[in-house]
Amino acid sequence: MTIRVLIFGSLARELSCKEIAVDVAEPATVRDVNQALAAKHPSKAAFFQSARLAVNHAFAAPSSPVQQGDEVALIELVGGG
Repeated sequence: MTIRVLIFGSLARELSCKEIAVDVAEPATVRDVNQALAAKHPSKAAFFQSARLAVNHAFAAPSSPVQQGDEVALIELVGGG
């Protein structure tokens, strides 16, 4: 199935897109989506493999299920202080 992942901020600017579509086998988890993102963008593999995703507006654990039609967004951590 195809999962669309929304991306924001500096990563969206760097990749020149606001969304990445990845294919994952069913049943899929957040971990599967992270791995598919890493495979699609090898130069960012380390980042995508540990990236935090939100599914349907809530932070999701790596083992959380993902279904076609879910809103999946990459949450880029920011530092400050």
